[in-house]
Formats: sequence, C-alpha cells, structure tokens
Amino acid sequence: MNYKNKIKILMAVIFAVAFYFDSAAQKFYAQVSSKVVQVGQTFELAFVINTAITDITPPVFKDFDIAGGPNQSTSTQIINGQVSQSHTFSYVLVAKREGKLTIGSATITSNGQKLASAPIAIEAVKGNATPQAGTNTPPSTTSNTKADGSDIFIRTILSKSKCYLGEQIVISQKVYSRNQIVQFQRFNPPIYEGFWSQTLPSTSGNQTAVENVDGVNYHTFEIFRNIATPNKIGKINISPIDGDVVIRRQTNTKPRNIFEQFFGTAGYEDVAVKVSSKIVSLDVMDLPAEGRPANFNGAVGSFSYKIEASRQTVKANDAFNLKMTITGKGNIKLIDAPKLDLPESFETYEPKVTDGATSKTFDYLIIPRQEGQFQLSNLDFSYFNLDSKKYITIPSPELHITVLPPDPNSVGAQVYSPQNQVKETENDIRYIKKGDFNLSKANIEFFNSFTHILLLITPFILLGTTLVLRNNYLKNNSNMIAVKERKAARVAKKQLILAEKLMKSNKKDEFYTEILMAINNYLSHKLNMPLADVSKENVKNTLNSKKVNEQKIEKLIKTIETSEYAKYAPGAVSGNLKEVYDDTINLITEIEEELNTKKA
Repeated sequence: MNYKNKIKILMAVIFAVAFYFDSAAQKFYAQVSSKVVQVGQTFELAFVINTAITDITPPVFKDFDIAGGPNQSTSTQIINGQVSQSHTFSYVLVAKREGKLTIGSATITSNGQKLASAPIAIEAVKGNATPQAGTNTPPSTTSNTKADGSDIFIRTILSKSKCYLGEQIVISQKVYSRNQIVQFQRFNPPIYEGFWSQTLPSTSGNQTAVENVDGVNYHTFEIFRNIATPNKIGKINISPIDGDVVIRRQTNTKPRNIFEQFFGTAGYEDVAVKVSSKIVSLDVMDLPAEGRPANFNGAVGSFSYKIEASRQTVKANDAFNLKMTITGKGNIKLIDAPKLDLPESFETYEPKVTDGATSKTFDYLIIPRQEGQFQLSNLDFSYFNLDSKKYITIPSPELHITVLPPDPNSVGAQVYSPQNQVKETENDIRYIKKGDFNLSKANIEFFNSFTHILLLITPFILLGTTLVLRNNYLKNNSNMIAVKERKAARVAKKQLILAEKLMKSNKKDEFYTEILMAINNYLSHKLNMPLADVSKENVKNTLNSKKVNEQKIEKLIKTIETSEYAKYAPGAVSGNLKEVYDDTINLITEIEEELNTKKA
C-alpha cells in the first residue's frame, strides 16, 4: 500500500471517530410532568436537546388536545469551566379519553443529523367533574414561564373530618408550589372560631420538602400547625387564610452580560404570588347521652386519676389540702375543677390549678369547723373514652378525716353549730334604779332673769350658727367622692385603734380580722369603691391606674392575703403582730400621701 492510500485511510478513520463522538454527545429526549393524568386536566410535555437544532417535528397528538404551546426556553449550565446550553420545547396537553395512551416520537435535525425521541406511555384516568366542598384539588399544571397563582395553593389538612365534642384534632396549613419557594412575605395566623386551639411547632423545620400529589411533584412547606378542640356541635367551617409567597420561576430571558452567563442566573426570576386556602368543614358530633355519669364535666380522651389529702387528722378551724391529679391524653387543659361533695361543716374555696404537659392538678384548701369523724366520698372522676366510645368512671379511695377539738387560743375563730343545737334565751329584765337622787331648788323669779334672757336670744344664735354650719356643710359635702376620700384615713384609724388593743391582748385571730377590715374600709372610701367590690384584682388595677408605686401595691396585696388566710384559717398564721401593725399603719400612710400628692 503506497503512502497516499495510507493517508486516505487514516483521514477516514479520524472522520468516523469524530462523527461517532459528535453523535454520542447529542442528547434528545422527551419528558412529562406526570405519567398518570386525569381526563380534562392539563399536564406538561417537554422535548429537550443539548445541541443546536435547525428543525423540529412534533408527534401527532391524536389522543390529546393542545392547551398551550409550543413554548421554547433555553438554559445554561457550567460544569468544570465548560459552558453548555439545552433547548426545551414544551406543550400543555389535555387527555381526551381514559386508558393507556401513547405520545409518539418527535424528530429534530441537529448538525445535519436526524434524531428522534422515545415514545412515552401515559395512563389517563377519570377526572373529578365537581370537586367536593372543603377539599383542595391540586390546580392545573401550566408552563414554567408563567406563575400567576395557578401552580401554587394552600391546603388545609385535618387529622379527622369527623370528631366528638371535646375531641382534639390537628389542623395543618401547607403551601404547595410547582416552583421553588423562596420566602413568605405576609401571613396572618389563622383564627379558629368554634375551637380552643394551641400552636404546635411546624414539621417543616424551616426547610421545604418535595411531595407527590396525583403524580405531580410539589415543593411544600407547612406554615401553621395547631391542635384544636371543638367547643360546639354541628358543622364548623375552618376559615381560609391568605398571604404572599415569593417563588423562583424560569423565564426566556437571555444573559445580559458575562456574569449572568457564567452563574446561570439569567433564566430565573423571583416573583411574589398571592395565594389562599379554601374553606374546610369539620363535622362535630355530640357526646352520647346514654350512660353519661352525673359527675361528668367534659373530659374526653384517656386519663388516670389520683386523689390524696395532706392530713387525715386535723384540729377544728385548721386547714388541710385535698389534691386531685388528672393525667393522660385528651382535652386535659379544658377540664374544669371537680365539684366537691363535702360534709356540711367543711368550708372550701376555689382550688389552685397547676397545668403540666400531660397532667392537671386541682389543690383545694379545706377548713373543718366541727370536731368528729368524717368520710369524704363521691369524689370519683368520669371521662369519655374515644377508643371504646363509652364513659369510664375512676372511683376515688375512701378518705377518713378525724377532726379534733379546736385550739383554745383560737377563741375568735368561727365554730360551726347545727341549727337544732342553738337554744333561744329569755329577754333581759331591767331593774329599778336604786341610790340617792340629786335635788335642786327651783328659781321662783323667772321673768327678766338671766335664764329668761338667754332663752330669748338663743333661737337667734342657733339660727345664725345653723345657717353658717349648713353653708359650710353643703360646700364641704357637695362632692361625695371627696367626702369619702377625706374620711378614709379616719375610718382606718378607728379600726386600727381597736386592732392595737387586740394586739396587746395577744388575740391574734381578732387582730388579723380588724387589720383586714381597716384596709378594706380604707380602700373602699379612698378609691370610691363599694365594699363588696374590694378585691385584690380590683384594688391592684385601680392603684396601677393611679400610678401608685408597684412595690407598695404588692406589699398591700400580701398584707391582705395574710389577713384573709388568718381570718379563715385561724391558727395557721404565725408572725410578729407588732410588726404587722406597724407595717399596716406605714403602708396606709404612704399610699394616702402618694394619692393626695398625685391628686394635687
């Protein structure tokens, strides 16, 4: 073989290898947004080629209607410093009928070569003619070059569509978007009318996720998550929420400079889209009346119950605590305090309530007034169990309380006496006064006497004095609020004089009663407040409105609480009576001065 023939063979091999690699580098394929579509619903078909093209021939869409397109877009990628581009031709199609359908091959001409895409099999299923109320059907898929809200929506998801009154459900609001979610601009927290609700942490954790809905992938983010308990029966509508979501969409914009070409940012833009949810309904059933216990107070779920007394032996007029603890899952935060069925001689007040994550405790202060042996019964707890759909009653243990005679030092305490043991006493008899009488000689000459003249001018003196006093009285007492304010300190002073006597006699129970009455009467007059309305909350709010020093207010409230506790539970409070008396006088004096100064 001569030299020229060898050169020809070598050149032919080089051209063959170059043609092979050039053909292998060319990629042309078809893709769809979903291979399972609904008849009458749109989906997207795209043809992608990574080289320059001169012509494209789409397939024949005999089983499909063209709802949009063809749309053309170009994207740029940079890999290891190599810049490459891909061209996309997209259509929006609608299946005409149900069944197994096929999208045929498309052909293109690139670098003088004809390329064909592989056929794609599509399964068309029956579409929903009329979506049910309260559901959020994913919207129709549109071209990536347009984001007007049709490819983004909010879905309200209920853990249950039907529940019992008082049963807890989870309500979640989640954003679905075909485009990348960048940020949220404006979203107000949802308002659940007809529910007691509590916010829960979002499951998204500040990150979006991809979720497939009917064969279509969506970027999702849970914006609100709440646990809710319905407080009425019937159909309750969950109000819709709305807001602005910034999404990143693809555009046909070409690179304006070398930087956009290098970083590949020319083909995308961030836009804000208004989006809202739909109304979702929840059916709330009433709890069954059959088998409902008399002591049922609305507890729904699964619970355990414990009851215990701080002391089982106590003196009359002393206090002990009765603690009830409910633990479990359900509407535990909505359970009301149980009603106590106590002996007639037992006094109790509103319980102290302590809430835990899965528990609730009611702590009652109880004061027995009569000695004897007592049994606390009818303290069972009932709830409605969601698994068995029945009422369950947890019986309480029998509590035996022994009440001993009262402390002799607590003479001023209230002692309970049944009505049938009270005896009516006879009326007192006033005796004839005995002893010497003081007698005086009568003045015979009355006319023109000193007494006579004094009696003549006395009416005129009395009349003038009465007019002056009346004018002063009307002037000083025309403003009743000011009158009561002026009398406040005097009323408290009289009460404290009696408290001082009791302090010196070491009668601490009566002493605390007088201290409490002195403070209440002073506040009633000074704040122009009926005595029945003088409560810690009202006093605190009124003094705060008058800008009284907060430390003085807190000290006043603490003194009131100590005196109340000593009054209703004598013998349970110990302390220096002299210190309490001095603190009360100083406290009233300081508040009086501060109120008068601010008024001036």
